[in-house]
Amino acid sequence: MKNIRHLVSLALIFCLAVVPAFAQAAAPATATASTQAAKPKTLAELQSRIAALLDQPKFAAARWGIFIKAGQSKIVFDRDGEKAFMPASNMKLYSTAAALDAFGPEFKIKTSVYATKPLKAGAVRGDLILYGRGDPNLSPRFDEGNPDKYEDHKPAATIMAIEALADQIKAAGVKTVTGNLIGDDSFFAGDLIGPGWEWDDLQAYYGAEVSALTVNDNCVSFSVTPGRRAGEKPVITVQPQTAYVKIINHATTSESGATRIRVNRPLDSNTVEFYGSIPRTAAKYETNVAVHDPASFAATLLKEALARRKIRVLGKVERVDAVARVARPFDESKLTELASVDSQPMSELIKVVNKPSQNLHAELMLRLLGASDGQHELDDYGRPKSTIALGNEARRQFLLKAGVEVAPLSLRDGSGLARQDLVTPRATARLLEFMLTHNQASVFRESLTIAGVDGTLERRMRDAAAANNLRGKTGTLSYVNALSGYVTTKHGYVVIFSLMGNNYTGPGRDVTGVFDQIGLLLAEYDGEL
Repeated sequence: MKNIRHLVSLALIFCLAVVPAFAQAAAPATATASTQAAKPKTLAELQSRIAALLDQPKFAAARWGIFIKAGQSKIVFDRDGEKAFMPASNMKLYSTAAALDAFGPEFKIKTSVYATKPLKAGAVRGDLILYGRGDPNLSPRFDEGNPDKYEDHKPAATIMAIEALADQIKAAGVKTVTGNLIGDDSFFAGDLIGPGWEWDDLQAYYGAEVSALTVNDNCVSFSVTPGRRAGEKPVITVQPQTAYVKIINHATTSESGATRIRVNRPLDSNTVEFYGSIPRTAAKYETNVAVHDPASFAATLLKEALARRKIRVLGKVERVDAVARVARPFDESKLTELASVDSQPMSELIKVVNKPSQNLHAELMLRLLGASDGQHELDDYGRPKSTIALGNEARRQFLLKAGVEVAPLSLRDGSGLARQDLVTPRATARLLEFMLTHNQASVFRESLTIAGVDGTLERRMRDAAAANNLRGKTGTLSYVNALSGYVTTKHGYVVIFSLMGNNYTGPGRDVTGVFDQIGLLLAEYDGEL
């Protein structure tokens, strides 16, 4: 018994000695949780909390660019705000602000169909020209009753804008076109691929080619449905329904397992190959693929729509670009307009860019800045000057007017898909500050995604003070995250913020989680600024 009591006494001594050590070891975690729960009451506390989020050990190799400002002079927080960072889709703030400033909220873009010869006895004895001027929304997005107008690409069996043009052509009395159906995207000059884009992105819908004649976001949607028995080929369908793309089906139906479908479209082709397998009992697999040569795609869709109305086009589909128009200038006065559709106003177009972060539409905004009614000045080699280069210069002039220091910036494209884009958080915040006092401030602000409500922030910062309060623009590439915009504090201060994180190779949600916590800290802050 004495030995047992001795052992118990030793155990009690050990426990009394060790438990405090465990308690001390656990104390920092408990304190951290408590600190996270408490709302900062002073500016110093707010700054300390933001710094603690950035200084976590797992971010040691990452780069942070954080610039937060209240009013015209009060800097709330600055961590490398003057350094250059890849902004990803924060570049869209620069493009949409410049487009809104240049064109105004009511600006609309017209797409037309012309006949090269007058209509006689139901026949156009010449060509039909489908002429694009950069409308990004010849798509189902704004069809009546569509609740997803500010969401990204959705599949559609038919494109109502194309159907409307075909209806007008039929109503004009056209029964036969003896010539070709020309997809004319000469309103913009230059490459269809954005400068600095990576090949890896070009098959995906978010890397679609950029054309003045754009339909259905320049992509098609495929559905892969398993066969009834293992070993059979799955059924592959395309929307919109068109012969423009060719499907080669190497895939098979498996008895079980996971869906493993791979899709490949060569960069200069519209032949899409499918590989892999899909289980017999699996749900259908869906994917969106960008098309090559969007103007020819649009013209093909119109030709197919005319065929459904028993209107024959005897010639072929042909594309005409700005280079071809040097020898054969586009002259509207010599043509007969048979049909046209107008875009949504600019106030709506920039919402589609900023809320779902639509790359193609942002690129079209930038090119519209450089377009001059389709009349192109020639360079020293006799070729039309690049519309995107002219658009970049127009955007640069706007930024100078906005008081943005442009010298440290590299503004390559309109969307932020180019990794050669470089901006500073301070410049981005200055742009946002300028737009707060712009005569279209409310239109610009309404174009931004709302935390916990819509767009790319719909699932972030829900049920928190930032929800339905913080408005901003997200940005995401591999190892790149950004969030810039506005948030109102509990005390009623409007805070401008630009948050950028580069070079973190861990899960992107780690970085976006930090941004969301910063947004929440700002929204909950009830102190003076």
